[in-house]
Amino acid sequence: MILTIDGPSGTGKTTIAQRVAEALFLPYYDTGAMYRAVAWALLHQGVSLSDEKALQALLDRLSFTIKSLEGKKHYFVGSIDVTEEIRTKKINAIVSEVAANARVREAMWKQQRAFAKEHGAVFEGRDMGSVVFPDADLKIFLTARAEVRAKRRLTELQRTLPEEAKGLDEEAMIRQLNARDEIDAGRELAPLKKPEGAIEIDTSDLNIAQVTQEILSAYQSMWKKRCKSLEPGWLKSRRMPPLYRFILCLVWLGFKFFYRLKIYGLEHFTPQPALIAPNHTSFFDPPIIGISWPQEVYYLARESLFRGLFGKLIFAINARPVRGDAADIAAFKTVLGLLAEGKKVVIFPEGQRTDGEISPMRPGIGLLLSRSKTAIIPAYIEGAGQVWGRARRLPKPWGKIRCVFGSPLLWSSFAHLGKKEAETAIMQRLEESLRALKQWLERGAKGIPP
Repeated sequence: MILTIDGPSGTGKTTIAQRVAEALFLPYYDTGAMYRAVAWALLHQGVSLSDEKALQALLDRLSFTIKSLEGKKHYFVGSIDVTEEIRTKKINAIVSEVAANARVREAMWKQQRAFAKEHGAVFEGRDMGSVVFPDADLKIFLTARAEVRAKRRLTELQRTLPEEAKGLDEEAMIRQLNARDEIDAGRELAPLKKPEGAIEIDTSDLNIAQVTQEILSAYQSMWKKRCKSLEPGWLKSRRMPPLYRFILCLVWLGFKFFYRLKIYGLEHFTPQPALIAPNHTSFFDPPIIGISWPQEVYYLARESLFRGLFGKLIFAINARPVRGDAADIAAFKTVLGLLAEGKKVVIFPEGQRTDGEISPMRPGIGLLLSRSKTAIIPAYIEGAGQVWGRARRLPKPWGKIRCVFGSPLLWSSFAHLGKKEAETAIMQRLEESLRALKQWLERGAKGIPP
């Protein structure tokens, strides 16, 4: 999921982007801080923009990272915290010129696109939706009247860097902002402009909460339309085997009629290979995931089931024979092979059916993610255990079942950890995700699933 927020200084981009990212459980990426960090590095190392060789060498070794410390964003160049220094007058004076440099901009675009490929995020800047991510899922362009922008910038400067604000008034700040806008809008490379298809919001007379809500409403509206096209996505896919699609259609109709199946969380749809990890309370869980996810999914099933006509039938709906569970070496290799082919594989991380409470995750799921370096999509199924739980020989003819998919857990989020530490962290995060999805349903299934 890529959401871009563009606009000139003083429109509230940074604060709004942070709030939106928090609400959508997405990373927030401040691209303006990247260019400021480059400007700082140029001054710190005495490199001129006109010295192309030295500039390229600096860009090749530049390490820019964003860390959250005590709930606040801190920006680092290498190991140096430059959070305050990149907001000073001397950086303000050169950042537009630095950002207009083709070498600098192309180097930063490369980093931004690489981050988006791994994570998805809310990207805030001046050319995010127009140049860097023209195919973003949602593009926002913020504006505000000049006097409002100047007042906001001056207030921020007085609060964060009072020494830098001395001698400045709103008139002087308006002149600074206008000068920078002129440079940004007039540059040949990636000029500041409203991206094609972007939603424009004038923030002059709106507070932070109101602007944030407008963006979240636009996001939800977009996903309502997109989710309608995804459910049931397998019905429209021409790539799926006809028998698979026919069986899923029958099962889907049955669950819709008898159990009023509702599906949530398709906002988190991702086409990449992944493990789908649901809670497990019923024999109904595998088909529920199969008809709820928009793509083909694959399952593991006991080798003894693949006999006669029934075996051919379950093979046709993508069940694959294994002798053990996901922790078994043969099963492990089967799953990794399917993921390598770009498939979605359903793995029940609790290992066996439960009575409804989420049990601790088994270690196999962490090992699979660390080896495959793909993603885990948490899923929570509500109501299947009441319809056909462990204590029932046959399912009830009527009931209500809901299935919700959560935000994918990406391997890149754990790659910095040691092997054992990563596997433990993956299991903990997955268990937390399943509990959060359960609570989301219990609280009324409102808003965007976590």
